[in-house]
Amino acid sequence: MKPKGTWQIAVGSIALAATVFVLPMPLFDVFSGIAGQGAVALFVLGLGLLVGGLGFVAVGLHKRSRNLRTARSYDTREPSSADEDRPVNPHAVPNTYGALPPPG
Repeated sequence: MKPKGTWQIAVGSIALAATVFVLPMPLFDVFSGIAGQGAVALFVLGLGLLVGGLGFVAVGLHKRSRNLRTARSYDTREPSSADEDRPVNPHAVPNTYGALPPPG
């Protein structure tokens, strides 16, 4: 099965982690009214990281949950490498592949 939404969740998590380091100090400066141009730029950058991170995480979780809501059947499942080894009749006695039968 292909992972769906994994890279969006990873990018969003990294952006949210960066927000923790970028946003707090400029946020205090902007709301206290002592912000210079650098603090305002960092504030805007922090808000962008916050919104982008939340957006990426939401899209990744939505893609992953859509995959989980899909009904599974033999017609819709993705093929695996072991499909060639599966017998046509699953109720048949498996092949021993050269193993010796038990004595007796």
